Amino acid sequence: MSKRFNTLETTRILLEHAGILLGLIQRMDVENLRYLREFDLQQALIKHGRHVNAQERRRLQRAFSSDNLFHANLVIDIDKVEGERRLVFHESLLELLRLCDLSLHRELTDARLRTRLVALWDLNARLEAASFSEADADFTELADELNAQLSQLIGLLRQNVVRMQGVSADLAEISGEASRAPEHFATFRQSMLARIATLYERHIKPALAFLNPDTRLADGANLFATLETLVRLFERHGKQDRADQIFRVSLSLNAMHKPIQTVAREVDNFLRKTRRGMLQYNAIEHHYGRLLDALERTRTRDLRVTRLSGGDFLRGDSFVSGLKGFQRPRSYAFGESASYYRLLFSEIELRLADQRRRGEAPALPDMEASLGTERIDAQRIQKLFHWIDILELRPTEDLVRELHGRLDDFIDGYRFPDLLAVLNRLAHAQPQGMRIHTTNRFRLLEGEAGDLYIYRRRRLEKESSA
Repeated sequence: MSKRFNTLETTRILLEHAGILLGLIQRMDVENLRYLREFDLQQALIKHGRHVNAQERRRLQRAFSSDNLFHANLVIDIDKVEGERRLVFHESLLELLRLCDLSLHRELTDARLRTRLVALWDLNARLEAASFSEADADFTELADELNAQLSQLIGLLRQNVVRMQGVSADLAEISGEASRAPEHFATFRQSMLARIATLYERHIKPALAFLNPDTRLADGANLFATLETLVRLFERHGKQDRADQIFRVSLSLNAMHKPIQTVAREVDNFLRKTRRGMLQYNAIEHHYGRLLDALERTRTRDLRVTRLSGGDFLRGDSFVSGLKGFQRPRSYAFGESASYYRLLFSEIELRLADQRRRGEAPALPDMEASLGTERIDAQRIQKLFHWIDILELRPTEDLVRELHGRLDDFIDGYRFPDLLAVLNRLAHAQPQGMRIHTTNRFRLLEGEAGDLYIYRRRRLEKESSA
């Protein structure tokens, strides 16, 4: 009798040579099968065995034999249909191998999410009739099963979030044909739309609906309503620790909605791309990948490589030289300039002074009511002039705009004609130690009802000491 390996040894060999099964799992997903053909497994084993020595080849043949895999409980069933043997591998082994390759993660479907939600409904119904006593084995088993279901749900969604965040690479691969066959772009676009629409409708959209707290279902509560019911159920029976645990799970699931929504927007934008846009997308992805490779070289143990080698990247791409013709973005004014800080602090002091004097600001009579009434009109002008006479001013390049902003913020009933009266007042009684200089530069000021007023820019300057 030939020697067999136990489960631990067989699993270790399978993981050491994971490439054999990874390719077969990918074929399973493409053909939408739940089993592996024994012939395909042997073919993959022979192909892989060409790159190892004879002793290792015999070891692999023994470990990957159907008899050994079955007795190691890694294959749970062997079925013979139409003259071929089909191997049904243990789901845990397949999920472990999928963790080793991001591209093999299965996207969430409505059926898989529905199964998880129905299981939570069933647990909720059974817990409502439970004793909630830690001494009751039935209750503890239900509580442990609930924790296991929630943990598996979080793990499943997290894997698919990571898988969806890598959709950029899939989109780049799909659009790669557009640059190689422009004459067949119309046919390619039709095929691309079908593939991306399937990805969106069958995987992304169900996940978004599953994680949407506002989703309404015909036959039951949505995910977050179910979790909230479970939280209240445990709180009502004094199980605060278990209730807090479920609440934390609810928060974690709620946070997963945003990254999936970001992927949905990316897919939607990709569907709107033209051939030119796809070529640009591919170029950006290509050079971004080169930058990532250069970054990874700085993370090795070689202490001589601690920074990105930008020179090699620039010399290797002809399009970068054209960027020299563009001006670099200008830095924002907020910096180390002493004059900028003086101007900033002066503005803050004036604003604070206006805030302190807000109670003293007059409420001007309605201008329409004052028309034709000399007494009311005189009162309005007198109040406005009194406010201007005690207003603290500073040197400015545009006195009209500054006065408009300060009067509009603090004077109730202020209208644009009041600004003209204030300017006339300052022109005849200029602030002490300052003078108004009228320039020939014209500016626009937006008034009430969207009206635009043209005025000459006036500067308020300090008088030079003679």
